[in-house]
Amino acid sequence: MNFAALVEYDGTRFAGFQRQPPEKGPTVQGAIEAAIARIAGATIPIEAAGRTDSGVHATGQVINFTAPDRLSEADWHRALNALLPADVAIRAMCQVDDAFRARWRALARSYRYRLFAKAVRAPLRERYAWRTPKALDVGAMCAAAALLVGEHDFGAFGSSPRDQRATGIRGHTVRTMLAATCRQSELAPDEVECDFTANAFLSGMVRRLVGTIARVGDGRLSLADFQHVLESRDKALAAPAAPACGLYLVGVTYPAGMVSW
Repeated sequence: MNFAALVEYDGTRFAGFQRQPPEKGPTVQGAIEAAIARIAGATIPIEAAGRTDSGVHATGQVINFTAPDRLSEADWHRALNALLPADVAIRAMCQVDDAFRARWRALARSYRYRLFAKAVRAPLRERYAWRTPKALDVGAMCAAAALLVGEHDFGAFGSSPRDQRATGIRGHTVRTMLAATCRQSELAPDEVECDFTANAFLSGMVRRLVGTIARVGDGRLSLADFQHVLESRDKALAAPAAPACGLYLVGVTYPAGMVSW
């Protein structure tokens, strides 16, 4: 039986989602696969829709795995949540077609980045959002985000997984941004939420986008400057990546009827 699961996790202590050698630290994939192995009595690999980096969180990660049919999806759901660490949870599960694969059947992925302006450190908030010391013009940030919608070469903001640095061969960096917005949070008046949905993302793309959009928000870049960075495809012109703590994988889109939470 092929099962899909909707996963939430606090990425703070993890060395990313993808399984790594033990010396590199714990991973979300490692935690989930360890729980599955205890239940099934065998090693069962999982596939994820997105391979989030170290420190990145998720509320809408999707995984799938194939397991014997002796347990129902409800049994798996209860058992996994009983065994997973406190910073990982299975929000929902469903049985899916054998051809379903969390990564390859995804049509789009959605990320949210949270940041707030405050001159004084806020240790608890900074675990889950990026603090910037300068005030932010949310309207200017939203205007910059709007320039990203459509098909563009996002080479200035990320790298293709197919990049071969040893040989100098550059991977394909054209992606289609389906939606991009920045808005003031309804929960915190000083917090800005930047939301991005695309057919696919480059490695490091969202964090570099936010780092550069934040410079529009604090006045260091104009909209024309931002447009130039986008069109340049030159990473040297983009701002450094925003910290991982503010980034969340919030959703994955699949063809209608493929998953039912």
